[in-house]
Amino acid sequence: DPVFNALALTAPISVRSEGPAPNPWHWANRSLIHYVFPGTPYTAGSTVNVTWYDGGQQPPKDIQALLGEQKIPGQGSIFVGTKGVMLLPHIAKPQLFPEAQFEGFKMPQVPNGNHYGLWLDAVRGKGKTTAGFDYSGPLTEAVLLGGVASRFPQTTLQWDSKGLKFPNLSEANQFLRRKYRQGWEVKGLA
Repeated sequence: DPVFNALALTAPISVRSEGPAPNPWHWANRSLIHYVFPGTPYTAGSTVNVTWYDGGQQPPKDIQALLGEQKIPGQGSIFVGTKGVMLLPHIAKPQLFPEAQFEGFKMPQVPNGNHYGLWLDAVRGKGKTTAGFDYSGPLTEAVLLGGVASRFPQTTLQWDSKGLKFPNLSEANQFLRRKYRQGWEVKGLA
């Protein structure tokens, strides 16, 4: 979520799983998912690579080394930029590296918002949540594509967001929709 939000990402161009495939009883353990997104005004280049590590997987040692002596947290994000690195631990303030380069840098003030309070205010017609469907829909799409990619390890799946399909691997498309039981159909989703 922080990476998607901060970089204003949209639907990925491709997704690839380097982790193990799921088994018949549960999702893939130890996920390592590589996404390629179109570049945005907040990224350098025409594309941006985002990697998801899960289940004990961690960034490679060369990425960890960018944090100096700081150990990587159990949860969080590492942004590798053109002028430095930002570590964003889950539920903690960001840290900039190399530290000497950013000494004295003042972090911008972000308005405080309580998720529950914002949601209740939006229900009452007093404002908007920070994760409306215009944001959460594309974010969810990207995350779920990682789950589909885990079923096809070591295979790069090209994603056609407008057509809602993988044009280069038709067997992956069966995991994008489900057949609803009679009486439970949803118009537009079946």
